[in-house]
Amino acid sequence: MRRDVVATGVCTNLFSLYQGTVVFVPGLPGIWRVSMIALGLAAMVPVRAGDLRSHPHPTRDYADAVRRARALVASDDSLVAEGGATILRVHSARAPRAIVLFHGFTNSPRQFAELADSLFAAGDNVLVPRLPHHAERGKDVGELARLTAAELCRTTDAAVDIANGLGDSVVVLGLSVGGTMATWAAEHRSEVRRAVAIAPPFEVTHVPSMLERPLVNIGGHVPNVSRRAAPDSERPDRDPGFATHGLAQVLRLGIATRRDAEGAKSTSPELLFLVNARDHTVKTAPVLDVARVWNSKGAPVAVYELPDSLGLPHNVIDPIGREATPGTVLPVLIALAHGDRPAAWVHRR
Repeated sequence: MRRDVVATGVCTNLFSLYQGTVVFVPGLPGIWRVSMIALGLAAMVPVRAGDLRSHPHPTRDYADAVRRARALVASDDSLVAEGGATILRVHSARAPRAIVLFHGFTNSPRQFAELADSLFAAGDNVLVPRLPHHAERGKDVGELARLTAAELCRTTDAAVDIANGLGDSVVVLGLSVGGTMATWAAEHRSEVRRAVAIAPPFEVTHVPSMLERPLVNIGGHVPNVSRRAAPDSERPDRDPGFATHGLAQVLRLGIATRRDAEGAKSTSPELLFLVNARDHTVKTAPVLDVARVWNSKGAPVAVYELPDSLGLPHNVIDPIGREATPGTVLPVLIALAHGDRPAAWVHRR
């Protein structure tokens, strides 16, 4: 058995922990030592994530913002599966608030369609950009192996650029990797007034914290492994499963965002986290750590938690294979996006 095959098998086992499952791939004893050395070296060398700095080019006014946003929507026309395109909900003029919604890994803007409509009805201008390589027509989760953390940063920059012209105050909200992007925007873009991060994957469960960074490094160096799940004919915009290279980049952005929290200033925007007590995918402790760092620098920050009694999965908005819970979660998200205190049953940590 070749060394790269064994390395890939070990990486698959580790990344399977992200989904709460373990798949054991046996290796031959004669090459195990060599494979462990190779993995050890891979674990020490960070995977390239690209340029994670911000490169802002904010829109000048409402007309410029709408032009860029419509170009973004149009660019999806020939590429995206049904229901997976960028969503734009705008009034005829600049609004008091412009809200950007970032969807989760393997999902699409459709994840936030109902929230976008509700915010628009409340008077907000709303943009839900499609993340790179997501919801592409005729492709599956294997396409997400091409995703990079730098692309996620560029997508965030472009969305905030547009939002700057759509409203007087810019609010960013995201789920999972979208939550990491919202946090990154709060750290790097002065235009952002409020960021709402829902269950950001700063660390995944079932993996000790000391192994998180080595795991991310390994995941980026060994060949990609894609685990495909059965597609949903009613949701062709979703890419069920995961790709280890793409997931490594998602976690790499989480690592960088946690590091960049140290640079938060007292003038930083309001940062609101929403975690889920029943979440078996990502850890809450790193979120609390980031909140403490921001708080220590005088930045306004709060952490809210959906109670375990709701039984919600990591994807609290449109869970795959389960009934969505818009009546429960949607009012909470609207309140947080508007800077209001959510219902009393949402605990504050």
